[in-house]
Amino acid sequence: MKPLRTYVVIKNFALNLVQPFISFTSVISGILGEQLGLISSASSFLPSIMQFLLGFSRTSGKSLVVYGTVLSAIGWILLALVPFNLAFTLIYLFLESSLGISLFGWYLIMEKVSRTSRGKTLATYSFYSTLGGLAATLITGLIVGGRTQDIRYFFGITGGLILLDVYFAIKFDVDAVSVKSRVRKLPSEIKKYLAISFIFFTVWSLAWPLFPLAQYYIFSMNYFNIAIIDVISLSSTLVIQRWVGSLVDKNRKMMMFLGRLSLAAFPLAYALSTNIWEIYASQLVSGFTSSINSTAYLSYLYDSSDDVRKSLGYVNLVQGIAEIVGSSLGSILASVFIASMGIFGIRELLGLVGGLRIFASFLYLILKEPKPFKKPIQVG
Repeated sequence: MKPLRTYVVIKNFALNLVQPFISFTSVISGILGEQLGLISSASSFLPSIMQFLLGFSRTSGKSLVVYGTVLSAIGWILLALVPFNLAFTLIYLFLESSLGISLFGWYLIMEKVSRTSRGKTLATYSFYSTLGGLAATLITGLIVGGRTQDIRYFFGITGGLILLDVYFAIKFDVDAVSVKSRVRKLPSEIKKYLAISFIFFTVWSLAWPLFPLAQYYIFSMNYFNIAIIDVISLSSTLVIQRWVGSLVDKNRKMMMFLGRLSLAAFPLAYALSTNIWEIYASQLVSGFTSSINSTAYLSYLYDSSDDVRKSLGYVNLVQGIAEIVGSSLGSILASVFIASMGIFGIRELLGLVGGLRIFASFLYLILKEPKPFKKPIQVG
């Protein structure tokens, strides 16, 4: 298992050097409107779409991790060389698609290693993942400060580190190999989960293009401020992640609901806060939401389906479509609110999104508590 832990630590250290700053960099560089909507949601919707497509493949989990890691490394290196324009957007979309390939392979491997204790095992690997990124964002924020062009150096460093990580992916001592599906239809609970996920992810992603706008234009943040936000979030996650993993094993449905409900704290914080310090304080909630997001929903999916690859693919497709719809709609609404109320109209819109997140989170209470299939046969 050591190569798995080493891989996820290096990968998340590398990604956290730059990913928290992508949308913020786009706003500063004048990339707005629909392009901002695409960039702010790309790290979610593109991996989701790729994972759906890969659900029809028979490539092993380990191979997917290796291929995706190589391609994403190339993408980050290219991103360091291009100007902040349409080329920047297109290359970023390419590398996020590549990350989706490696992430799908990782999920398949995690399904295999977590069968005896879903929440606890997934939380353990999420712990190593968070540990890898804890210092990275702060390093970038401290060095870049207010010098936008300097972020390019870190794009290149990220590409180099991820290229190094290919070695550890090749050394994985666990793999997940798909066999022919015996299930032609998705279970009814998965269909219900898909419908709920579409509604929530549409609402959730509405705020994604709004956050960098508020950070730059309302709170006058720089790269160091963004780094502090991310470090607080990662630190709080690191502290409680394993504890939350144990709770997930006891009551997944309630934890899923609470995890989604807590996500309302972030848009509401940006809508109501009067200074950066209040934004910092709101990030403490992130430890709870991130810990649940990395354990409860995957755990629920694993134990609600007899064909993990197929179900994971459809869930990712639905979530990906919802994310691009929500993020694009958020960009359009931002333009409308700013045109009618000025830049502070973003606050009003964020408050509205916070209320919608609260409403949508209650839908998760409709789901049933799953029981593991006795014969998890689709991978391994």
